[in-house]
Amino acid sequence: MRYGIVKLMVLLCTAYGFSQGKTVTGTVSDATGPIPGVNVLVKGTTNGVVTNFDGEFTIEDVSNNDTLVFSYVGFETQEVLVGTQNVMSIVLSEDTEALDEVIVVGYGTQKKSNVVGSVASVEVEEATSVPTTNVSEMLRGRAAGVQVNLADARPGGNSNIVIRGNVSVAPNGNSPLIIVDGLPFDNLNDVAPDDIANIEILKDASSTAIYGSRASNGVILVTTKSGKIGKATIDYHGYTTVQTLTKNFNQYDGQQFIDLRREANRNRFTGAYLSDENIFSPFELEAIENQNFVDWEDLVLRDAVIQSHSLSFSAGSEKTKVYSSVNYFTQEGIIPNSGFDRGTFKLNIEQKLTEKLLFRGILNYQNATQDRETGGLNFTTITPLAKPFDDEGELVKFYLGPSNTAVNPLWDQRESTDDTKINLTDVNLSLVYNFTPNLSYTLKTFLRNRNTNRGLYRTSLHSGGDEGIDGLGVLSNTLFKQVLVENIVDYTPQINDNHDLNLTFVHAFDEQSNEYTQIDKSGFTNDALLYNGNATTLLNNFRDVSQRRLLSFLGRLRYGYLDRYLLEATARADGASVFAENNKWGFFPAASVAWKMHNEPFMQNVDAINEMKFRVSYGATGNQGINPLESLGVADDRPYVFGDQTVAGATASSRLPNPNLKWETTATLNTGLDFRLFNNLFEGTFEYYKANTTDLLLDRSIAGTTGFNVIRFNVGELENQGIEATLNTNFIRKENFTWSLGLIFSRNRNKVISLTGELDEEGNQIDITDTFGRRLSVGQSINNIWLPKYDGIYQEGDDIASSGNPLAQPGDVRVVDQDGNGQIDDRDNVFTNTDPDWYGSITNTITYKNFDLFADIYIVQGATRLNPVLANGELWKGAINGIRAKYYTPEFPSTEYPRPKPDTHLHLFPFAVRDASYVRLRTLTLGYNVPRRTFSKIGLQSAKFYLTGTNLFTFTDFRSYSPEQNPINGFETAFPETRNITLGVKLGF
Repeated sequence: MRYGIVKLMVLLCTAYGFSQGKTVTGTVSDATGPIPGVNVLVKGTTNGVVTNFDGEFTIEDVSNNDTLVFSYVGFETQEVLVGTQNVMSIVLSEDTEALDEVIVVGYGTQKKSNVVGSVASVEVEEATSVPTTNVSEMLRGRAAGVQVNLADARPGGNSNIVIRGNVSVAPNGNSPLIIVDGLPFDNLNDVAPDDIANIEILKDASSTAIYGSRASNGVILVTTKSGKIGKATIDYHGYTTVQTLTKNFNQYDGQQFIDLRREANRNRFTGAYLSDENIFSPFELEAIENQNFVDWEDLVLRDAVIQSHSLSFSAGSEKTKVYSSVNYFTQEGIIPNSGFDRGTFKLNIEQKLTEKLLFRGILNYQNATQDRETGGLNFTTITPLAKPFDDEGELVKFYLGPSNTAVNPLWDQRESTDDTKINLTDVNLSLVYNFTPNLSYTLKTFLRNRNTNRGLYRTSLHSGGDEGIDGLGVLSNTLFKQVLVENIVDYTPQINDNHDLNLTFVHAFDEQSNEYTQIDKSGFTNDALLYNGNATTLLNNFRDVSQRRLLSFLGRLRYGYLDRYLLEATARADGASVFAENNKWGFFPAASVAWKMHNEPFMQNVDAINEMKFRVSYGATGNQGINPLESLGVADDRPYVFGDQTVAGATASSRLPNPNLKWETTATLNTGLDFRLFNNLFEGTFEYYKANTTDLLLDRSIAGTTGFNVIRFNVGELENQGIEATLNTNFIRKENFTWSLGLIFSRNRNKVISLTGELDEEGNQIDITDTFGRRLSVGQSINNIWLPKYDGIYQEGDDIASSGNPLAQPGDVRVVDQDGNGQIDDRDNVFTNTDPDWYGSITNTITYKNFDLFADIYIVQGATRLNPVLANGELWKGAINGIRAKYYTPEFPSTEYPRPKPDTHLHLFPFAVRDASYVRLRTLTLGYNVPRRTFSKIGLQSAKFYLTGTNLFTFTDFRSYSPEQNPINGFETAFPETRNITLGVKLGF
């Protein structure tokens, strides 16, 4: 018995020694040699090492039953049982699936390594970390050549996307085509962010020509999630965001505003100040005496909350795949009465009906409401010498005293309702019939209905509704309908291993129609029902109906030889109803070639190069960015009063019809180099492009004696060129710690090559001012400011007499007298390009065990904007509030800001042209992935918590709520952009 126990103990100790004390060494290599930086990990533990420069590793405390896991970016992960081995020699194979990632392109998919055109993929998880329904903002800084400019920061607002600069001067002529699941969308924001699986951006003519006339400004391809084969999964994503005001300027407070007004009314010759009784009203004097000052930003603005909840279901088998989701998003605005609520439902179904026939169906439904603050709300320039509340704390209507009829903006805000309801339904049904494994036919149908109802009501107490009309209501309805039918044939013949061929043919019909109705009424019996109440007076009744149709035929050939030489050719013919009878059709061809140099025999021994692909493309696309009926003569509604009745009537439109109106065509040359180097340590792209747009769709003013004011015509040429660079690096690739860095750089320039060809008296081509107020001039950018050049502030001792403004005084704005004739006029104006010199982003992604950190820095350099607040002469008179500045005084002369004075400064607009460059920490996200063993018993497959900051810091000299916003738009304050802090959770079941 004793002997048996001793024997058992010896055996246990021996087993323990074998299982605990072993050290394993070895080397890891690929087909070309050793690989440094390979992760070697004992499976199921945290015991791991990394191979050295020679691919060698040593790992201790390994048992015979352990499995070692060898992993490296770009290679297939390999698992090896230790067994009796003490020395290992591991050869890793390239992960062809990772290297040949399949991406979405026009009318199909393609291996990324075989893409011939300029196509950029967006990292969806990083893009969707921005808490907003404005999907356009999610693309900012994610792809080279894609510029996103904030258009409207209010809840439910949008941004403008420009791909590779402006190629057109037509209205809506620079908006990219948006394709979602293969179908055109009129608004990118109609896609719920949590439903997005992939985003690709097509930038050159080779990749966009297959979309012909709709793609002259690039294409954004969005693919939504679909069902996967395997166990059913349920995913939840929810977050809460707090929005706060961010800005880089201050307004004058009460005492500072008083000092500004006093300084403006100071005698410029004697330096004496006027008495307050001569420059302030009795009401203002009382406010000064009582120190009763108002901070309008503090009164109007508030912190606001965003909430988002998304629930999705995915399941699939060999025959059926289903994906469905429900999303709810609600956002308060930092201005009261503003907000946005949206609910969406999505259903993706794929059903294999027979071995050859496949059915796909997509249903999207959206219901949204956008609330807007009252129009004309301008709290940026309101005097702080005001009394918005009475002694009981109730709002008063006349906030500047009973003798002043100016209405308290908070009063009108309270008495105003402005909401828009949107109902959207998309139905996409497709049938795919596979005649053979290499030949298929697809019938794709799409129906979209968007119904937009807007109701605006100003009560009988509102300044717009109390003028004897007992309330004012405006009801408008917009019905948008789109029908699309596409027939697609795809053929991939099997030749031999050296040749790859693919042919695609498409016939498409696209019809879009708009119906707009507006009714204005007054004389409401009460305010309780708002615009839904009964009214006695019909003020206006407007109706507008339009339609556009597009018929298209296209074909594409892709050919590859020896997996080294690639060719792609595309041709598309489009007929558009918006053009004149003889010019409806446009033909848009494109061709591109690529050389995969890394597959050449002489490159096989170059270890540093994993991929090197050179590509060139040239092609044409068209632009139909004009309104329907512009080539025809139409009538304007002009009802007239006959006796005591209003009779329908019409007059000829102020726009002269042009029966010769035709396509605007853009021809683009693109060259690109794609590379992966040093075992995929570096991956990037460098591109150069040049696009020339001819037959520009321009508006031109004509003499009123013709009976018309303007005509649209084809004339001139615009050149657009630029460079783009993208670089991604993986600095550290360890099992528990990784760090990758991404760099994106874009530079674009456009200039007018020719216009009408008409010459002035000096032999120069005559400039044109378009409908946007831009002055188009040969050799200049289309985005410009045409003003005298600002040259500082006049100082004591300056030679003012010989300047271009001899009547100026110290403290006035100085501009350059370009022609030296002693006076400033239009001949002294110069062009200032407002486009940035370059823009780009820097992204950092760091992971440590279960934590991940993502930081995104966005940079815009060389941009210029005109600040309308600084250009307002009333500010420098001390009549209104505005951006606080250290203005010029005789005691403290400023070289940056002029001296306040009671009359209007000359040349304030050149003075207000300011640098709008900026650097912004756009996104900072810290996430924690909960270990699976923590929650697996309750059915959870994954769980992640994250904290995200958006627009955390912005460094800029442009004084506004955002460097992409003017402080004031027209007569109202711009809706301020916000800083956002988000707490979110993602759960997978």
